[in-house]
Amino acid sequence: MVMEDAESCGSRSHDSSSTSPARTPQRRQKLEVYNEVLRRLRDSNNEEAIQPAFDDQLWAHFNRLPTRYALDVNVQRPEDVLMHKRLLHLAHDPTRRPAIEVRLVQVN
Repeated sequence: MVMEDAESCGSRSHDSSSTSPARTPQRRQKLEVYNEVLRRLRDSNNEEAIQPAFDDQLWAHFNRLPTRYALDVNVQRPEDVLMHKRLLHLAHDPTRRPAIEVRLVQVN
């Protein structure tokens, strides 16, 4: 597993300082996707998204994965991020591997 952008959850606030070394273009992109996914989940009244500390858990999910994960996320389907988060959590337990979820996808 690739670990990157190892910052505390509290450091993701909207800091306008461009001199911070952690404010790389990749990190900004990841942060933008995280914020959009969080906003969409909250706007949809997703039960998981209104739980205490959900934003920290969601950021930890984004933060543990490479930037390309955030770039590949379809923000139109923020529930997919929750599924990814849940599958990674399940896969962490060797007795539950492989962790899979199957869903019907319609292709036009």
